Amino acid sequence: MKLGQWVLLVLLGTLPLASMAQTPSLTICKGSSINYKEFNEPGSLPSVAWKWTFGGANPPSSTAREPQNINYPDTGLFYTECESTFSDGSKSTKGVYVLVVHNAFDPIPIRDTAFCSNPTRMTLNAANPYRGYRYHWTSTDVNLGGLDTTARTLNIDKPGTYSVKVYSICGSSSKTAVVKMGEIPSVDLGKDRFVCRNVLVTLDAGSNSSYSYRWFPNGETSSSITANLAGTYRVEVRSIDGCMRSDEVNLIDSCPPLAWLPTAFSPDANNRNDIYLPYLEGFKEMDMKIYNRWGEKVYETQTFGDGWDGYSKGKPAQEGVYIVLLEVIGNDNYRKVMKGNFTLLR
Repeated sequence: MKLGQWVLLVLLGTLPLASMAQTPSLTICKGSSINYKEFNEPGSLPSVAWKWTFGGANPPSSTAREPQNINYPDTGLFYTECESTFSDGSKSTKGVYVLVVHNAFDPIPIRDTAFCSNPTRMTLNAANPYRGYRYHWTSTDVNLGGLDTTARTLNIDKPGTYSVKVYSICGSSSKTAVVKMGEIPSVDLGKDRFVCRNVLVTLDAGSNSSYSYRWFPNGETSSSITANLAGTYRVEVRSIDGCMRSDEVNLIDSCPPLAWLPTAFSPDANNRNDIYLPYLEGFKEMDMKIYNRWGEKVYETQTFGDGWDGYSKGKPAQEGVYIVLLEVIGNDNYRKVMKGNFTLLR
């Protein structure tokens, strides 16, 4: 018996009877079932035994002439094979490839958005990167000639309304997004300027109720701030469309730094002169170390505003003369080292 004297027909369990056809391949949805049917052309010898193997299916095999409800729970390309034995003992084998595709659609991530740069460029993505899925992009107001409208992504450079349809034999999903030219804020903090410490400077990024503001380094969210320290200040201004502009200004300390070391203090808990604390202006870094008369370090700090309370190792330090070593770095990066003596009084 020649192979051409019989055929393998496949029937989708989810499709009407009229959809049966002789075919070397078949595409179905994940979770669908197939009713397989084997028979011979008129005049051929009857087949008397069958050995089916179903790749990727449940059940994986059968000896029935017409296996029913063969289910495909996972996606992929699978091969089904049937070996038929005829009444004269001859055998013949025929197979078919079955492509199982996703039966559900991922959310299409395109959304209404805005261009925030010039020239304008943006990539729209339909997602759903699955075998057997197709894509079709359209626009009601932009000529898409010259673009690949059947790819999963679409590179655009013009504002407009864009739609995409994702489809397979399992159905379709569509979404439309409007891409417009966004409002780009304008911000100007002015030129760098010289300031003197303790002098307040107002920095204004312009006021717009639909804008959001963020200042650095301190994170303020108002349209203007008051600065009282030298340094670099930057503001980011974002429009309601999500477009952002930024600007920065340097406030340069023009006053000479001041440093003074006290010559005595009295840690007697009377709230007067209880802490040994240097007076500093115009410095951005400090390191103060205090030693007793035997050269043992009794205190150290790198924090402005911190001072020695007259305790050492958890106990009141003895009265007497101590040595202070102070290293400071000014706002202009000037480094100064000071050394002096002071008296602890009780």
